[in-house]
Amino acid sequence: MNEERTMAVEMLAPGKITIEQANQLIEVLGEPPLSTAEQWTGQRQHEERGTPHLEPLEPIEPLGHRRRTNFTFDQMIELSEHEVDPSYLRSLRDAGLTDLTVDEIIELSEHEVDPSYFAKLREAGLHDLSVDQIIELSEHEVDPSYLIKLREAGISDLTVDQLVELSEHDIKPGYLIKVRQAGLTDLDFDAIVELSEHDIKPSYISRLREAGLYDLSVEEVIELNEHDIKPSYVKALHDAGMEDLTIDQLIELSEREVDPSYLKALQGGAN
Repeated sequence: MNEERTMAVEMLAPGKITIEQANQLIEVLGEPPLSTAEQWTGQRQHEERGTPHLEPLEPIEPLGHRRRTNFTFDQMIELSEHEVDPSYLRSLRDAGLTDLTVDEIIELSEHEVDPSYFAKLREAGLHDLSVDQIIELSEHEVDPSYLIKLREAGISDLTVDQLVELSEHDIKPGYLIKVRQAGLTDLDFDAIVELSEHDIKPSYISRLREAGLYDLSVEEVIELNEHDIKPSYVKALHDAGMEDLTIDQLIELSEREVDPSYLKALQGGAN
């Protein structure tokens, strides 16, 4: 019986772990389950020992390419008690999560974070994420490919909370590209969310610019849209010589249904 199996039996003997837990620990080490004889040995020693007395256990050293772990035996017990599957540990390691604490491993396992998801987040450019951030992105089902498209659209340096909010609002990266092409280039995170929530179409922004309204702020575009100001109405007013109107004046003229041709006639009569 090798050292690891011997320790499993010794832990079984004082009743500190069950046979099932002992087998889970053995599996972590890459060994086959305890045999009936080994189980019987542990149970018999348990009956003979009475009050358990355990010496401190040294950490188990890495065991070559077949299995690698720096867990102490007590840590393996903790992983076993939280039902962390050994295959999950291997997947975490393969995904590059090699410096996790036992508590972090348990937390990732309990939140059912797929290790491959973390690998995809790294491919999307998100490095140095904390375990809590990985869990948050996973629970909100933020697709790593969505993050890549955001970066391609020029949206970067967002916090994890902001990425989650963009995803939850279903803001498409293509929408952001079209908004910028329409003339709104200086967009921050709040402006992006605000435009999306008010369902501002990029084509509406373009037509306002074509009608002569340049350098509009996000708030002004939203206000014009909310009051249903048609770009064609703005153009007609400009053609009537009313080019220096404020946003509030545009809205008031529209709501009072003032005909641009009437204003043009007034201008002509005055001359």
